[in-house]
Amino acid sequence: MRLRILVAFAALFGTFLIATPAEAAATYRGDSDHVQRIRATTTPGIAKITHTGDGYFSVWGLDRSGKQQQLLANRVGAYKGTAVYNAGTGNGLAALKIGADGPWTIQLLPLSKARSWSATTSGGTDDVLRLSRPSRGFHTLRIRHTGDGYFSVWALDGRGRRSNLLANKVGAYKGSVSLPAGTQYAVIGSDGPWSIVRR
Repeated sequence: MRLRILVAFAALFGTFLIATPAEAAATYRGDSDHVQRIRATTTPGIAKITHTGDGYFSVWGLDRSGKQQQLLANRVGAYKGTAVYNAGTGNGLAALKIGADGPWTIQLLPLSKARSWSATTSGGTDDVLRLSRPSRGFHTLRIRHTGDGYFSVWALDGRGRRSNLLANKVGAYKGSVSLPAGTQYAVIGSDGPWSIVRR
């Protein structure tokens, strides 16, 4: 009997260890406006988001007091993209506030699950890129964007915290910028095709 109790306790304790906010994956679904409580966390991570409605769609991250802190998605019509949460200063993420007129999904994942950042990387929407380790030495990025809306590229350090705003433009963009040493992630905000060449 005592052995069974110990085994059960070990299994339960192991579950708590595995299900930490920084490591666990969670998927939420719906088809209309919704507020989804989650296990509160201040650890940076990514949110993979889809929406197939025709109207306005938004996802806000709420803190423990219910205040809107992080805008994760903001689009009219169908949407598929990846956003980062808890990358800046703030009170962390405790809930998701979704505004939608059609089916949506949100998958929360560790930052380590972001898309691998190759020498030449392209996309067509919001995304998060990951280097295998923080950058060292002097590197540059050649960045292009051909969308009509707001476009931005943020550099994040190895802890997943925002360090530098590398691009910030409405409409088409073409430029070359330096990559800050210590960068491990890039967060792209985009409504159209983009490419980044790392040298």
